[in-house]
Amino acid sequence: MQLPLFPLRLYVLPGGVSKLRIFEPRYTRLVTLAMSSGDGFGLCMKDGDSLCHFGTRVEITDFEQLPDGLLGITIRGIEKFVINNHWQEKDGLRFGEVSAIKNWTPSSTRFIDKPIANSLEALFDEYPDYAANYPDPDFTDMAWVCQRWLEILPLETNQKQWFMSRNDHRAALSFLHNVIDEELRHDDI
Repeated sequence: MQLPLFPLRLYVLPGGVSKLRIFEPRYTRLVTLAMSSGDGFGLCMKDGDSLCHFGTRVEITDFEQLPDGLLGITIRGIEKFVINNHWQEKDGLRFGEVSAIKNWTPSSTRFIDKPIANSLEALFDEYPDYAANYPDPDFTDMAWVCQRWLEILPLETNQKQWFMSRNDHRAALSFLHNVIDEELRHDDI
């Protein structure tokens, strides 16, 4: 599949939602292409000047004119992909030949994993503007919970890319247990 690419430091995984401000002509073109094709576009991270190997195909779910006159779009992650080849056109818009990667299979929350889901739910309560992006959060699906945590946590690009390349959520869950269990132990002291 060929997709226009939007390189950002933003990290959105399947099921993730984010809002973007569009102000460069090349990205206005990207929005037009994404809407007309129905395929969306590829959101990918950069490492220095280089594009990272993994990204997420996103769809535009809403758009609006912002108070400053710029275009605002809401995107939702559909599926992960790996970039096989990429190029840049004269206007600076990048395109990539990408292959889809299987999304993480939903997984029920086990008793031992409840603190991770509960901590995310508490974060949603504390930040209602963020939570508003998710009218139907699924705190019972650990794959969904892990993906939301990975989007929120301030991880290095190479760490985010590594988690994105995994076939399932188990590595992310193990990592989150280390981070959140440690934070909960620290709070108990």
